[in-house]
Parts: sequence; C-alpha cells; structure tokens
Amino acid sequence: MKKLLVLLSVLFAGTMLFAAGNANYIVESIVGNVTYESAPGKFDKVVVGQELSASTVLNTGLNSSVVLKLDGKTITIKAKQKDTVESLFVAASSSKGGLKKGVIAKADAVDSADGKREGVATASSRASEAKEDFAWEE
Repeated sequence: MKKLLVLLSVLFAGTMLFAAGNANYIVESIVGNVTYESAPGKFDKVVVGQELSASTVLNTGLNSSVVLKLDGKTITIKAKQKDTVESLFVAASSSKGGLKKGVIAKADAVDSADGKREGVATASSRASEAKEDFAWEE
C-alpha cells in the first residue's frame, strides 16, 4: 500500500512538472515599463524573447503593454495589469466582441426593410421627441 501511494505521488508530480514545463509564454514585444516577479517581492524588467512560466506574476505599468505568444496564439496585455501570466493571458484572450472604431455594423433591428440604416434613439433624441408631446409655455 505504501509503495502504491509513493508511485501515485511520483506520477502526479511528474505530470504536473510536465504540464508546467510546456506552458512557457514567450515575450514578443514590450512597450513601456513591464516587470515580472523574479523572487518574492522582487520585480525585474521583462526583455523581448524571455520565456515566462504560467505562474509568473507580471506587472504592466502606466502606458505599457506586452505581447505574449503561446502555441502560436499572440495576446497583448495592456497597461496597469498585475496578475499571473496565465490569468492575464486568459483574460486578454476572451474577447467581448462589439464594435470598434471604423468598423461597419451588420444589419440589425434598426435597419429598415429596404436595407437603409435608420437612426438609433438615444437619450437626447428621446427627450426631443418627448418635448413635442407637451404644450410648453415660455
């Protein structure tokens, strides 16, 4: 029984080391001040080409960013972020979608039947329309 427990713990430790050994994030580019925790409480500058493990704590300064690559996937970690490389990578890779500047929106409920874009009501346009519903004395 004792031999089985030792064997299982060795297999588990080997599996964990193998999994951790494969998850090396490579630094593609850096803008500004980006540091990593090299020892508890000690932060050193990140350099291009450096390999970071998943558990490394990364800190991006104001107006700073770092581009990381893992298994062919490239992610940019933006300014004022501090966490482990793995959690920052996951957070940056889960994009929320939405519209970006200069992108044309696809047809949706505000398009008329003939395909022309109609105006979308905003708070100011609704207030202007509501003003017409009442007789105002000035």
